[in-house]
Parts: sequence; structure tokens; C-alpha cells
Amino acid sequence: MKTFRLVQVRLVQDEYGNELNLPINLLDGLIISKEHDNEWLLEMLVPTEAAVTLHHYLNKRILLLAEAVITSRANQPAAVALTFTSERALNDHHTFVAEGLMLIPKQDATKQVLDSLVGEGVAKANLKPAFFEKKVELQQSFSRSAFNQLVKTGSYE
Repeated sequence: MKTFRLVQVRLVQDEYGNELNLPINLLDGLIISKEHDNEWLLEMLVPTEAAVTLHHYLNKRILLLAEAVITSRANQPAAVALTFTSERALNDHHTFVAEGLMLIPKQDATKQVLDSLVGEGVAKANLKPAFFEKKVELQQSFSRSAFNQLVKTGSYE
């Protein structure tokens, strides 16, 4: 098992298609690879005021699309379909555990993004920022599509 620091989490969408855009105020966190089919375990330490919202999702066992930033805030977020599985109240904090499936595209989109930008005639000076912006858009589109397919069929491609 590999363990990494979880530095940021944002809930994006629930299994009913509701847009959430809900950042979780993390005091600390871990994300642990279960080393089996992109399965991950997330542990989040949050202040009590943030626990009310997460408690709702825990009680309902709602499947959520989340973006998790691992190790450094400078890293791109990873898409995770997760369900909260447990909560533990501490003095003025709560820990929440979620189990999730990392939504990873089968193919790297780098060539597709570059071909698209070149086809649009993006100038060389603007290529780098346009590339990263387009890559993020493509990742978010894939994440939502994969999550919706996971909700409907139980798997994603």
C-alpha cells in the first residue's frame, strides 16, 4: 500500500447529477492506494463545522465525484468517485473515511490536446497556457462522463 498526503478535496457532483462545487476544509488528510483496480482510501480531518455537510453524505451513502489534490497544492487534481464510510468525532474535529475509485483515462490526452490547439491555430507564445487550460477542461469532461457512466452501469471506460 502506498500512502500520500491529501492536501485538498472538492466535491464536484453527486450521483443524482447535482452540481456541488463544495471545497472541504481539510486540516489534514491521507490518501492510501489499496493497490487493487484504482481503489483508494481517503482519510480527512476536518473542523466540526465542516462535518455537518459530510455527515449528510455519509448517512445517505451517496456516491460523489470529487477532485483530490495529492502531495502538493501545485499538483493537478485527480478525479475520484467516492463514498463516505465512517466518521469519528474528536474534541473539535472530525475524521471522515471514504472509499473511492480513481477515474483515470485509458489513454493520455496530450497528443489530442496538442493536435486540437495546433488545428485551432494557437500562436506559439500562447501554446503552453492554452495547452494546460485545454488539458484541464478535457480531464474535467472525462471525469464527469466516467462518473456518470459509473453511476449508471457500475463501471467506466
